[in-house]
Amino acid sequence: MGTYKYIGLIATQQLETPILLSSGSLANGYKLKKVLAHGEAVSNGLAESWYPGVEVVANLSDILEDENIELVVVAGKSHNQLELIRQATEAGKFVRVI
Repeated sequence: MGTYKYIGLIATQQLETPILLSSGSLANGYKLKKVLAHGEAVSNGLAESWYPGVEVVANLSDILEDENIELVVVAGKSHNQLELIRQATEAGKFVRVI
């Protein structure tokens, strides 16, 4: 396969099921690279089981400072959602809120 467009996922609230990429995203070369369970959104162990082969990170900077990540997906609402979006855009990332 060609070059991937990497995604960093920030889960900001309790998730009951994993966030999955659409078939369109996969067809366009997007691939999940890193997951951050922000706050108590999901345990690291559960994130690792939901996203095998994806790096589960402990800090937002692990996603924002990764030059290979183009898109940051913020999943869920939180009191600091706007701050997360601001930091991601200032880091030069595209942002999608779901």
